[in-house]
Amino acid sequence: MDAAWQGPGPDASPREIVQALRTRAENFTVFADALADFDRGNAAVVREDAFLLRCQAAVLEGIAELHDELGDQARTLDAFAKQLRGLRPPMDS
Repeated sequence: MDAAWQGPGPDASPREIVQALRTRAENFTVFADALADFDRGNAAVVREDAFLLRCQAAVLEGIAELHDELGDQARTLDAFAKQLRGLRPPMDS
């Protein structure tokens, strides 16, 4: 289903993108419920689109969490490496 949709801008945070996808999925679900009494086939298509949007949101949320965790680990390791560099004895030239 290709409906006009104003998504989050290019500078949107992962959280904003995930929320936008979930909101769109909720809107699709409401539309599918309203459509179900008149056109079950298209309602099923809209429900599937809503499901795919929820899946995309979950994947993006997981990737964002992993990115944050890996960033924290990298900063911790960088700080540790700086400490180790400060402890090593000077090398004679």
